[in-house]
Amino acid sequence: MASFYVWATFGLCLLKLCLTKTQFNVSCKYRGVFHVEKNGRYSLTRTEAADLCRALNSTLSTLEQLEKAHELGFETCRYGFVVGYIVIPRINPYHLCAANHTGIYKLSANTTGRYDAYCYNATETRDKACEPIERIDTSFLSNQGEIVIDNEDGSRYNADGTRHSGDK
Repeated sequence: MASFYVWATFGLCLLKLCLTKTQFNVSCKYRGVFHVEKNGRYSLTRTEAADLCRALNSTLSTLEQLEKAHELGFETCRYGFVVGYIVIPRINPYHLCAANHTGIYKLSANTTGRYDAYCYNATETRDKACEPIERIDTSFLSNQGEIVIDNEDGSRYNADGTRHSGDK
């Protein structure tokens, strides 16, 4: 009987893993550059960050692209990958963000850590655009569960572009 409970518990754990939800939070775009996180803070490797940007019809931002976005007012309090660096774009000093620095604060090149991503969409030429991302190309992602895109404006979409009706 004890082995039944072990297998039942194991089966429920597997079921829970199969039903996991992957959430992507996406910021507004500044000259095509935007911040994206997966399942909360700092869960992406550099390779996963690049794949996620591709899934969002973008590439990993270069430092130069991020600098242009920063000049237009783009700032976060989140470390993220860009090509060759891990950065936080800061305009206003804040003691909990980038050690109170402003500008593009760079960490030493850490290839094994997990961070967020700064993506660049070359087709977005406006200074600031906050239209929601409604669809994600899942062929670039290694995900087994439900995908939900959370946009800065509060809208939520499933990977296929349909409105998500679940709780946030």
